[in-house]
Amino acid sequence: MRRSHSFVSALKHVVLFLVSWMVHCGNELVAAVPPDGWYDYSAYTDCRGQPEPALYNGGILKYGNSDDPTGYHTTETGVLSPAFVVYNLNKTTMYTFSSWVRLEGSDSALITARLAPDNSGTRCIGTVLARNDCWSFLKGGFVLDWPTQTSVIFFQNADKTPMKITVARGSLQPFTTDQWAMHQKDTIRKRRKRMATIHVADPQGSRVVGASVSVQQTAKDFPFGSAIASTILGNEAYQKWFVDRFNAAVFEDELKWYSTEPASGLLRFDVPDQMLAFVRSHRVMVRGHNIFWENQEATPRWVKGLSPEDLRSAVNTRIQSLMTRYRGEFAHWDVNNEMLHYNFYEQRLGPNATVEFFSVAQDADPLATLFMNEYNVIETCDDVSSTVDAYVARLKDLRAGGAVLEGIGLEGHFSKPNIPYMRAVLDKLATLGLPIWFTEIDINNKFDAQTQAVYLEQVLREAYSHPAVSGVMLWTALHQNGCYQMCLTDWDLKNLPVGDVVDRLLQEWQTGQAAGNTDAHGAYSFSGYLGEYVVTVSSGNSSAQSTFSLSPGDETRHITLHI
Repeated sequence: MRRSHSFVSALKHVVLFLVSWMVHCGNELVAAVPPDGWYDYSAYTDCRGQPEPALYNGGILKYGNSDDPTGYHTTETGVLSPAFVVYNLNKTTMYTFSSWVRLEGSDSALITARLAPDNSGTRCIGTVLARNDCWSFLKGGFVLDWPTQTSVIFFQNADKTPMKITVARGSLQPFTTDQWAMHQKDTIRKRRKRMATIHVADPQGSRVVGASVSVQQTAKDFPFGSAIASTILGNEAYQKWFVDRFNAAVFEDELKWYSTEPASGLLRFDVPDQMLAFVRSHRVMVRGHNIFWENQEATPRWVKGLSPEDLRSAVNTRIQSLMTRYRGEFAHWDVNNEMLHYNFYEQRLGPNATVEFFSVAQDADPLATLFMNEYNVIETCDDVSSTVDAYVARLKDLRAGGAVLEGIGLEGHFSKPNIPYMRAVLDKLATLGLPIWFTEIDINNKFDAQTQAVYLEQVLREAYSHPAVSGVMLWTALHQNGCYQMCLTDWDLKNLPVGDVVDRLLQEWQTGQAAGNTDAHGAYSFSGYLGEYVVTVSSGNSSAQSTFSLSPGDETRHITLHI
């Protein structure tokens, strides 16, 4: 988008003002990169009386001669202020940004942190719902496509009206791509794997030295799956391809209200019944998507014209017919889809409609985990309807109203991903202590196949490595004429570049087979991905086999076999 001459001039004015201010004060920016390149997951979603210390001690926003223990702190009035000026930002470096924000002159407002590199337009790098009676925490980040000499990070009200904004304890921390990858790998080692020791003994309990040990992973603990559609029914090749890869599934459209009840009272569950039988027969867990969709365009035509009384009756019948029929079958249910963007039901039934949906759904199937599900929370901070703070606020409101809401759904329909921002959003959502699922990951098809593959790998590595993420679902249900945005294969099940990425990561994130001999203590140790295992040991003419599981835990798992 082209910027007006007045906008660029104002931005230049801010740059010149802050540069001259720093020169006048005798302060200069100094680099502050942690020696080990470690990442700080700290985040806050509650408003506080005083701001917490700056992450990374301010990073490259730290002022060498500052006597102010709070770090950089300024209050300005105007759309473009306050602001930070930073120099010589690098291409491909992962920059994480955070600060505490407070308002004056307004009770609350959505504040956006924006980056202006070399006066060449701006981009959103983080948002926060700020207040005038306490400090709110903004966390975000960015990656540049080209190096810059002078960049400005400034704050503005999302609707761009002038407002007095106070910013304290800002931090801008760079990480190299190697440091970022190192941290991902370390988190995977701690959260997705566990050490195990196989002890081999004879019937008298004496250790057996030099015994042959073979360990094979038979099932994965982490749910990694994809959407499927009715096209998988009767297609044995597609079915085999799917179960060879995935341990989780979600139905693309077959459970949505317009599919199961196209006309009032005309219930059609034959297709989802068959799809459920398929996943059940292959021990694939399945998410229920969805009970309601707030988008009017996705509402059954016959529902749109109902009176409030008839609509209330219809929605209760919908929940009961769906949840009673499939009680105990679906691990999750997306109860009211995309309600940050749309309000068909709440507009007609009142603001408590969603709380009622959750309550009825919980009573109908108390074993199912009930989710909110939303797009553009993780993908971008340019969508003011679905900022991370808006999502957090809605989750808190529902729970305060009595909704048994137990899961956070992030759709993940990405264009070019902003990985530092993605991690920052996950950090803030993790403060709620709820399981976080990526429910519909894909990459926009405006990109060529190779670019889609590069971006998908970035997203999947970040999702899998974040300690708060409990599962990943791709939105890649296969149809003869293609997929919603991204197919893993063609119709003949030949991999496309994104399919190669998925296969490679699935191979990487499994133990496969570990083998070796017991040591002088009759033990063989290995690090394995969480899940189910079969172990076979042999020595001389004796052998034994057993099964065990690696569940989350910091301690080494010990298994003893007698031969």
